[in-house]
Amino acid sequence: MQTEKIRGWQYERMTLSVRTIESIIQSTSPEALTTYRDGGNGWTVLQVLCHLRDFEAVFFERARLTVEQDSPPLPFPNPDELASSNDYENQVLEDVLAAWKETRHAYMDFLQSRSESDWERTAVHPKRGMLTLLEQTFITPLHDSIHIEQMTRILAEKLS
Repeated sequence: MQTEKIRGWQYERMTLSVRTIESIIQSTSPEALTTYRDGGNGWTVLQVLCHLRDFEAVFFERARLTVEQDSPPLPFPNPDELASSNDYENQVLEDVLAAWKETRHAYMDFLQSRSESDWERTAVHPKRGMLTLLEQTFITPLHDSIHIEQMTRILAEKLS
């Protein structure tokens, strides 16, 4: 019962992240989203969104592996290598947002269809060690929050 409540909170947070990022994008000029950089030379909001899109697929794959295998090692791709190989700089913002949302919805559907026993299945995260599927659901909204803060900081640095 308690884990069901916790999962509900996680789903709410994951849904709110989508609305928050949509709001950031809708209320900001395309130029600002694609040219203002974190700290002046870091990622743009577009690049941060590309990172979220790519890691959403990683989180989804981790959940699948956890359910399908016994204590599998979880993938942890290098974010900078993904940015380079996936050409974050030249992505189309609307396409990236749509792809991230599509994967987010599929991931949430997958999680919501899990049996109670799946939530205690474990996998090995390369930095955080052994994690249950339930514990993994905390990483996604935490990751969202970190990058939502980054997006707003990028825009605030340039607009202030």
